[in-house]
Amino acid sequence: MLFSKKLTVLIVGTALVATSGATAASAAIISFDELVEGQTSFGFDGDSDGVDDVIFSTTDPLGYRTVGPGLNQNFVNEPGLEGTSILNPDLRVDFLNGASGSIQFGFALNSFFEGPETFTDFKLFDSANGLIATQQVPGIFSTTSLGISDFPEGEIFVSFPGVAAYGEFDFSSDFGRFIIDNFEGTFGSTETVTPVPEPVGSLGLIALAGLAVGFERFSRNKAGNYLSSPPGSKQR
Repeated sequence: MLFSKKLTVLIVGTALVATSGATAASAAIISFDELVEGQTSFGFDGDSDGVDDVIFSTTDPLGYRTVGPGLNQNFVNEPGLEGTSILNPDLRVDFLNGASGSIQFGFALNSFFEGPETFTDFKLFDSANGLIATQQVPGIFSTTSLGISDFPEGEIFVSFPGVAAYGEFDFSSDFGRFIIDNFEGTFGSTETVTPVPEPVGSLGLIALAGLAVGFERFSRNKAGNYLSSPPGSKQR
């Protein structure tokens, strides 16, 4: 009986898979722990296939640094990606397999005061260079476990339709530096996709159902012999 039950479950599962494919998207968080100071490009390979899924790039010849505001921050947990904020744009991110759903990251700005000129602006574009999402968040001093953060900071969270091909960052700070951390999103090949087998037609399902009935009858006839078989023996 056990084998026939398993086959029945297989038929039901096959019928369900034949009518629809299952895709479970999994978000990834880029913490920049492996970033090397002086790099002008940093890649993230979310599925460890040897091909980068996300690439951050800057035109600053001095490249990135990994530290800046210190530990007394809420939205940055060093190391992060630290760079200059005097470019246009200051930073670019490319999603080689596309990004979908939402993007989130924390930032801190090298400023001693809050104000209208202390902010992070983030824009997302599709493969046709069309703007699909934008958000600007002011950098403010936040309450931390030690009191007040040492530098203005904040968090970008932007939802968007369709598929993003790349994003651009514009940071505004008093002393021309920024840092970001914990860049989170769904980046194409970081998704876990359930393979969809060849579709099974109605005739195929009927044939499998017939096999299930046959195996069940067979198992009933063999039940006595199976239960009386010596331990470890196999029925043929």
